[in-house]
Amino acid sequence: MNSTTLAQRIVAARPAAGSNAVWWLGGSGFIFKTSSGQQVWIDPYLSDVVHTIFGVGRAFPPPIQIADAAPDIVIATHWHEDHLDPGSIPELARRRPEAKFVMPPSAMARALSWGLPRTQIIPISRGQTVDLAGALLTAIIARHEVSTAGWEVPDALGVVLDFDGVRVFHTGDTEYDARIHRAVASTNLALATLCINGSGGNMSAYEAALLAWHLDAATFIPHHHQLWAKAPEPGETLDPRIFEETYRRLGGTASVHLPVVGGGWTITSKGVQGASLL
Repeated sequence: MNSTTLAQRIVAARPAAGSNAVWWLGGSGFIFKTSSGQQVWIDPYLSDVVHTIFGVGRAFPPPIQIADAAPDIVIATHWHEDHLDPGSIPELARRRPEAKFVMPPSAMARALSWGLPRTQIIPISRGQTVDLAGALLTAIIARHEVSTAGWEVPDALGVVLDFDGVRVFHTGDTEYDARIHRAVASTNLALATLCINGSGGNMSAYEAALLAWHLDAATFIPHHHQLWAKAPEPGETLDPRIFEETYRRLGGTASVHLPVVGGGWTITSKGVQGASLL
């Protein structure tokens, strides 16, 4: 990978027309940069606030500092702290007053309580589509059932982003559910990013491979397997190679790219182009 910082590489990236650049932040976080220069962020976790709440710290430093972040759109698929980060979202909103923050209603309630201006928030619910002036975002079902009382998220979302024909599906956090592949199975996807950790109300790598087998996607990237400095829980599937190997055993033929924190790719409507990390 390039030795320059992630922030520098994002600034330097100049995706050609019909393509996007994409980077992985670890966890469920991704950054997309379009050919027009727009940055669309999904589920960024840049603080260590979960350590304060649950005593579980990060496994690695944030790959980008808040002071260097320049999102135009920030999408939170639900309000859990590693997706709607109270340690960074208010500061991002303050530093980027023109940025828009897209989220379901329960997340919006929290963001408003942190002082985000109502004018910066775009609420969205399942089945709705919003025009982000460079991308169309459609919210679909995510079944994120958690066992911790008070952390229920019945309005958690998956999202489909259409960057002028380059279509991306991001699961957010979800268990396996046939309604997910029914919602996107007919969509020709350049990229699908699927959670694989198998705990906390999320698919295992095996279930994610089955979902991938159902989808019409050129490329898959697994996520939500590398973020926390803690021992694996029973049943967790934190090795992304399990996802790839299972998908191949099912007969899947699309390309699979195993992410590196801070690493990225160029994507077109035909998927990831080349093997090099940006």
